[in-house]
Amino acid sequence: MSAELLSPAGDFETALAAFDAGADAVYCGLADFSARAFAKNLSFEDLGNLVRFAHAKGKKVYVTFNTLVDEVDIEQAVETLSRLEEVGPDALIVQDLGIARLCRRHFPGLALHASTQLVAHNLEGVLALKDVGFTRVVLARELSLAEIASISKRCGGLELECFIHGALCYSISGLCLFGAMEKGRSGNRGKCPYCCRMEVTGNGERGTGNGGLSIYPFSMKDLRLGEDVRKLVDAGVVSLKIEGRMKSALYVAAVTKFYRQILDSRGGKGVTLADLETIFSRRTTELYLDGKGKESPIDPESLGHLGAPIGTVKRVTKDREGRRWLRFHTARALEVHDGLQFDTMAEGRHLGLGIREMRPAISRTPVFEVAAGTDVEIELPEDFPIREGENVYCSMSNAVKHMFPAPSFRPSDYPGGVKIDLEVTISADSISAAANGVTASIPGTFDSAKNPEKTYGAVEKAFSKLGETNYALGKLSLIDPDRRFAPMSVLNDLRRDLVERLDEAREKARRAKVEAALADDGELPEIPQGKPAARRLKIRHGQKVPAGEWDEVIVALAPDADSSSLRLSALASLGVFASPRVANPLKGRLRVSTLKNSPRLALPVYTAEPDFNKLRVLVKRLHREGFEKWEASDLATLRLLKAAGVSDITADWTLYAFNSHALAELSSLGVKRFVASPENVRENLSYLAESGYDIEFLAQQATPLFVSLTEPAARTVEGFAIFRRDNLWVTTRPVPRTFDAPAGASTRIDLSWNPPE
Repeated sequence: MSAELLSPAGDFETALAAFDAGADAVYCGLADFSARAFAKNLSFEDLGNLVRFAHAKGKKVYVTFNTLVDEVDIEQAVETLSRLEEVGPDALIVQDLGIARLCRRHFPGLALHASTQLVAHNLEGVLALKDVGFTRVVLARELSLAEIASISKRCGGLELECFIHGALCYSISGLCLFGAMEKGRSGNRGKCPYCCRMEVTGNGERGTGNGGLSIYPFSMKDLRLGEDVRKLVDAGVVSLKIEGRMKSALYVAAVTKFYRQILDSRGGKGVTLADLETIFSRRTTELYLDGKGKESPIDPESLGHLGAPIGTVKRVTKDREGRRWLRFHTARALEVHDGLQFDTMAEGRHLGLGIREMRPAISRTPVFEVAAGTDVEIELPEDFPIREGENVYCSMSNAVKHMFPAPSFRPSDYPGGVKIDLEVTISADSISAAANGVTASIPGTFDSAKNPEKTYGAVEKAFSKLGETNYALGKLSLIDPDRRFAPMSVLNDLRRDLVERLDEAREKARRAKVEAALADDGELPEIPQGKPAARRLKIRHGQKVPAGEWDEVIVALAPDADSSSLRLSALASLGVFASPRVANPLKGRLRVSTLKNSPRLALPVYTAEPDFNKLRVLVKRLHREGFEKWEASDLATLRLLKAAGVSDITADWTLYAFNSHALAELSSLGVKRFVASPENVRENLSYLAESGYDIEFLAQQATPLFVSLTEPAARTVEGFAIFRRDNLWVTTRPVPRTFDAPAGASTRIDLSWNPPE
């Protein structure tokens, strides 16, 4: 069984380099709606050229549209989708459910791949994405091989894609709010400020890089599966994804070539791990491929590029001219202008230099290159701090650069993506061309041809020159009953006129699609008019309930809630949450003997694949016992609730309903009420309040900044609370945030993420 090798492309040149190195497909983004907003990204012209190039080579191009979209940006999003459908990439990688809905209803030419930002981490989540029209799912990085194989066997032929190499996020993708809440730069909007790379000192205070006390408690090693990618192929994964749209063309080409060699089982000389490390190298991990509990994937000591280890400093000497020389035994061939780095840190980075002059240790004659296994001396800058015994790393190799010359591209060499079946008619007073329902005509006098047998070839030659247009010639029919002659200049004019008319027709059709999409507001659910604003409370099961008046209490269940299910089952008839606006006298823990009306039960935000059936059994059991009101945290739990026959379902903020189309999509899946995300800006909160949907707004919450399966390297970071909850590591502020909800709106006090007391 073979699998697709999928490489990142931050720009056009990198895409060409990836294909040249053996990628079967690339994924790239436009300037907007891309989860890598700070990559160079592609223009529509670049993307069109890339799609033409790839399809001519039998390869594929996927476009990332993997950010959340506010209502104010819907018009621009629709415009972009319409143009993307014209360009014809092989799929769109999507996070926002509203965008997926728009594509299904108005731009069906765009196949949908579910971004890893949609947090598909179990079979139920994968099947839920299949239900809403996705043909491929990019699984969460945190899954083990056993979990991936289990999902693959039961997902009904849906394509699965997995990351195999590149940078890792500390937080589960899609569940990181650190940048949005702390820096005003949302990772869900493509503007991640890399808060998980932040530095702290050994005593837990935010650091500045001084001394040896600085650590990076959330900084992940890079993923590198190497030969183990074959295990994913055997597990049924169809696409193997390399991370790195912010990386250089050299990096992408080298990593692609490395995995191409593995997948093709090529022996002999090629790209080695050491070669990769000269381009970019953090310490590496296989994350949880073989399960959890092994070596930590955190690297608390090092942040950026280190390089390939090539030796150890033997000594530093000074010659008669006063120049300083570093001597070491190199395990790698070196050239002048190669880069070296050392263990010594300066301002959070490894100290490094470029080789200006070098010589064999036994000679004082400068050389351009030395072979591996040589004792070499490198000239040091004045006052360059280096110590004997330090490790030496090659951080940039010209030899590796030479392995990947820049590929060339000429647009006119590649046909457009729209095939036209052409009919050309020549009469005594005109010549016309018709294709795709469009006709162009040129009047004139057309005499009999001296060599009529050459007319068809001349027409074919003229209309094959579609060059950099969107079109490629399909079948050609010539209607020339009187065997007349058409000059090549006239044929060329006719071709240009036809192309212009085809473009006009396509633009008219595109505008009609845009207008239809913008007019599609969905069907608003029936919400009682004049319904008073409600005040609701969300807690964890067993958490203290503050005194006050609550219209509803939402109780968050833990993944292992089975042990408490019997106690919860009594809540439906024995509580104090009686008719609306009755004060709650409960002072201590939630007790079955004090509840009269059932609370709403909220399902966990992350339930591992092996635990999901247990959750399913619990939901069915509690539903049978009278619990009618539930809250979904993701598509997996929403699908589970629907299958269990639940009709009263709310969607927590983790389902990210930011726009009218996302609200319509979730409403069609059975959601009755929505909780607005804390990531909303004021303008979008106002839209949600006026949308006609039943929206609930946060008034208070200890907003989770990181939600991770990985224990950080330090549990004490000044100003933050870090704790273990429901098999996850949560980082938040110790004091809950307060939010300004729109006037007159229903509000929620969410205590479920509060740090332990």
